Amino acid sequence: MLEVKKLKKKFGKNVVLKDINFTVNEGDIISIVGPSGSGKSTLLRCINMIEKPSGGDIVFEGKSLMNKKTNLSLVREKIGMVFQQFNLFANLTVTENITLAPVKLKLMDDKTAYKKGMKLLENVGLKEKANVYPSSLSGGQKQRVSIVRTLMMNPDIILFDEPTSALDPEMVQEVLELIREVSKMGKTMIIVSHEMSFVKDISNRILFLDDGKIIFDGKNKDFFNSDNERIKSFLTKLISCETIII
Repeated sequence: MLEVKKLKKKFGKNVVLKDINFTVNEGDIISIVGPSGSGKSTLLRCINMIEKPSGGDIVFEGKSLMNKKTNLSLVREKIGMVFQQFNLFANLTVTENITLAPVKLKLMDDKTAYKKGMKLLENVGLKEKANVYPSSLSGGQKQRVSIVRTLMMNPDIILFDEPTSALDPEMVQEVLELIREVSKMGKTMIIVSHEMSFVKDISNRILFLDDGKIIFDGKNKDFFNSDNERIKSFLTKLISCETIII
């Protein structure tokens, strides 16, 4: 479904991603973990071409995203992204936020979009918030609306960029639970997260980034039981904040 080949990204003289290589198969749920500044979010933004790679290639469903002939607007309809900061339109209601893109892109008409949107809002416990503005929502509610907005597009793959990092601790679990429910739909997902018990529970693969390089790509069990000193050091620091049962 997705292949990242020798991907590089630099900002000026700062090289953030260094020859990144990995493949995503349909149905994969891959978590990308690593220390702050290792390039995790930049990698997601390159996959969605929000950031243009400095080198290498990204092939999605057989099409190179680096090829100037590739219609990136059409590609982005199939690659959903949930951001850290929600990115909801403050001047639009919840319903307007989630129906805007599919209607504007003519993927569905107003009536169909409204019906689907209300069903999804009901599924995430936010039906009663359909006509309110984002300013009246909690952080957890805003992130759930953001996830619903992504689901409205029925993407082939969803990228989650630290979806709980902007939330108060008591709101984290409600968002993580929704992502678990999305995973049961069979969606292919790539998740950047520091919530390690969640990562262990939901992923079938883990990528560990350090200093812009992938130093581990494998199964959860192998990651959490790794003898690699860098991985062990990373996990030890997180265990002080979160209990991980291996």
